[in-house]
Amino acid sequence: MPDTAEYLARIRQYAQAQDPLELQRQTPTILAELVARASDEQLRMKPAKDKWSVGEILAHLAEDEIATAWRYRQMVEHSGIDLAGFDQDLWARMGDYASRAPQESLTLFQLLRNANLQFLPQIAPEHWESFGVHAERGRITVKDLAIHMAGHDANHIEQIRRILG
Repeated sequence: MPDTAEYLARIRQYAQAQDPLELQRQTPTILAELVARASDEQLRMKPAKDKWSVGEILAHLAEDEIATAWRYRQMVEHSGIDLAGFDQDLWARMGDYASRAPQESLTLFQLLRNANLQFLPQIAPEHWESFGVHAERGRITVKDLAIHMAGHDANHIEQIRRILG
């Protein structure tokens, strides 16, 4: 699914003028609190036929964190590298997100996010400007990606809040 200009603007706005790593640090706790208050039925309920359930969103967040971990490290190691996009709906179907245990997806996300939050503060200041050329978004630095991921988190947190009411 290609990124739209509206989507990218919304993502940037969520993280505007805030520390992207601090926002990323908060996400696992916020998600855990939201999930703890919901029943398994609520976590698996689709808000519409073509929309993901909370459980599917958690699986998406976990798998997106895998791709992001790879991208951060590849940009630091090989600045200027081509970064492939991925079809999130295809990943959801192939990975059968609907059948996954929401708590397991959350745990996977928490572990992967923790690994990224251990990695990023350790990189040299100049590596924040290392970049890749994303197939859909064009040139993107490590810093840009960190901001994007903070906004991506906020977008999905709001989506989960709406689904859970």
